[in-house]
Amino acid sequence: MATKRLSRIEHQALQESQRKLRDSEQSLRQLSLHLLRTQDEERRRIGRDLHDSLGQYLAALKMKLDSLKSLNGLNDTGRAKRELEECANLAEESIKEVRTISYLLYPPMLEETGLRSAIAWYLDGFTKRSGIQTTFDVPVDFGRFARDVEMAIFRVLQESLTNVHRHSGSPTADVRLSAKHGVIVLEIIDKGNGMPSGGWEESGQDRQDALGVGLRGMNERMRQLGGRLELTSSPKGTTVAASVPIEVSSMTAATGQPR
Repeated sequence: MATKRLSRIEHQALQESQRKLRDSEQSLRQLSLHLLRTQDEERRRIGRDLHDSLGQYLAALKMKLDSLKSLNGLNDTGRAKRELEECANLAEESIKEVRTISYLLYPPMLEETGLRSAIAWYLDGFTKRSGIQTTFDVPVDFGRFARDVEMAIFRVLQESLTNVHRHSGSPTADVRLSAKHGVIVLEIIDKGNGMPSGGWEESGQDRQDALGVGLRGMNERMRQLGGRLELTSSPKGTTVAASVPIEVSSMTAATGQPR
């Protein structure tokens, strides 16, 4: 009898330990989600500040330099004119750079026009910066979803393409976006070196660190939304697939969360 009692007590203690572990895991996931949201909000603020303050100052600088070029006294001096033209060119490039950085931190069109337009814009810039050719396959009737969902999918795209550029050696990247059978799905497909058969854990410490942090971040974003992140790889290339249930997106939007 004493043995049975002890066994029952041990069983109850085990159940209590498991419950506490589940509660701790849930708290950790909530904290992770909070940190991800805070990071996105901070990027949004920095992006707007760069665009609205520094970007405006540089625009004004360029206007003043352009007006200086029109002064007769300076137009008669070849060297001064060349210097001013160089200053104007530098200011123009600075404006472009600030605009690009601010949009990468938090693309305004993600809120204004949605995921489809934001991805198309990002792929165009990615090809120009990296030389990697991209394609984008998306239905013409692809709609809008909750802000957290669109942001999470966009961040998965960014991280995946960063990995393609830095690690895969692929000359191309194909992106597919769809919403069907109750699921939003994003796929990024490259034709690069792939990963070792054991996965990213066997890909070397430097690459493991670079890929591991990014993969964990992408996976956590999907988990918080009830979704999944899947990675398949072979010597012919790698595919990253992120999926989120549409009903989760609809429920999130229904809570009144701002887009």
